[in-house]
Formats: sequence, structure tokens, C-alpha cells
Amino acid sequence: MAWRHAALAALLAAGLVGGAAQARTEQAAFLFTYDIDRGQEAAFEAGYAAHLQWHADHHDTLPWFGWTVTSGPRTGLFVDGTFGVPFAAMDARPDPAGDGADMAARVLPYAKARAYSAHVLWPEPSTVRSLEDRQPSPVVDVYTLRVAPGDVAAFETALLASAKTGKGDLAWTWYRLAGGGELGGYMVLVPRRGWAELAGRPADLAGLIAAAYGSGPDQRRAAALARSAEVETWSYKPKLSRIP
Repeated sequence: MAWRHAALAALLAAGLVGGAAQARTEQAAFLFTYDIDRGQEAAFEAGYAAHLQWHADHHDTLPWFGWTVTSGPRTGLFVDGTFGVPFAAMDARPDPAGDGADMAARVLPYAKARAYSAHVLWPEPSTVRSLEDRQPSPVVDVYTLRVAPGDVAAFETALLASAKTGKGDLAWTWYRLAGGGELGGYMVLVPRRGWAELAGRPADLAGLIAAAYGSGPDQRRAAALARSAEVETWSYKPKLSRIP
């Protein structure tokens, strides 16, 4: 995918994926966002589905998940990404040039590429790994947190202390931002099947931490160190996804 290839090359060249020893154990996620041209939704989806077939024909082993943003300021955008892969897997993709050419021909006439980002799974506070297990939920709530760079160590210490206190009912997956945004960024995915599952879910970060781990003394400290927290909803698009 044309802009994907350039974007990933820039991230990798910048050294944002860490050292060689780290790369062997980390699980990465790469996300790409598209603004579909007005009135071109059907053409975009047809072109994107055809592009996924290109990946199948070239025996791409990476999973590609597709979502539409259905709540929040970015409502209407299309998001795709690959999860649960080593960073080095992006270097080993089949025919990157051909991938980019096919993407440019089939998809980009109907949409504008808006953003990309690289993330790394933070396994210790995560209670599920739905996308790493290649089991996407129909809906996912995506929380974006930002912590001042100088507070990252204190925030992570407090959150991990909370995670050791027990287990609650909220399932979530944590990622640290690796490239494509402000330092001290986190993405948290909360899978769900429908709106009914929002009933009773806390609306504050300390409450969410308690819902995930049970009550403990460190939740308010962790929450207080977050400079901002936003949430939007993504609806999964099975026909615009490919899971080998």
C-alpha cells in the first residue's frame, strides 16, 4: 500500500521500533486511517476488498483488520491495521512496491490517507489479547491516553500496582505508542458486542482501572497522572478484513 510502505519505512528508519533483542519479544501494531471521499463509500469498499485479495494472492501472512469509526470526532473514518506481529514482519512483507501500486490504483482514488501510527503491546496490564489472538470483536472502544513524558514511569508503576490487586470484569488491551504521536501516548482497546455492555461501565479512568482489576489503592494515583483521555468506538468490518 503506497503510503503505507513509505510510512513504515520512515518509522523503521527512525529507530522507533527499539533494539534487536527487544524486537524479538515485542508484539507490534500498525494503524492507518483513511478519509473516504463523499459519495465514494461503495467504490472504496470494492477497491479495498480487491486489494485484500492482492494480499491473499501474494501469500501475505499478516492479518489486516478493518473498522469504521462510529462515535467520536473522527466518526466516518476508516481504520485498518495489523496486530500481534513482530516489527520485523513489516520488512518481510511480500512485494512492497507491488503492494503500494495496487493500493494506489484500487483504493486511493476514493479516499485520502490521514494518519498512521505504530504501537507495541504492553502485556502486563492487559487482560485480553483479542487482536493478537485474531479474534476481533464486533465493536471496540478505543481509549487514547496521554501522560506527560516525565510522569510515564510513575504512571506505569501505579497502573501495574493496580493490576496486581486482583481481577475485575472489564477486559482490555494496552499498547504503548511507538511512533506517530506525542511521547507518553497509550492506546487501550476494550472489546464489546453491543451497546448494552456500556451499561454500568465507569466514565472515569480510576473507575475503569477498578473495573479491570478490582479495587485497590493505586487507581486514583495512576488516573491523576493522565493528562487526557479520549474514547471513540470502532465497528468491525469483516468484509474489509483479512485474517490468514
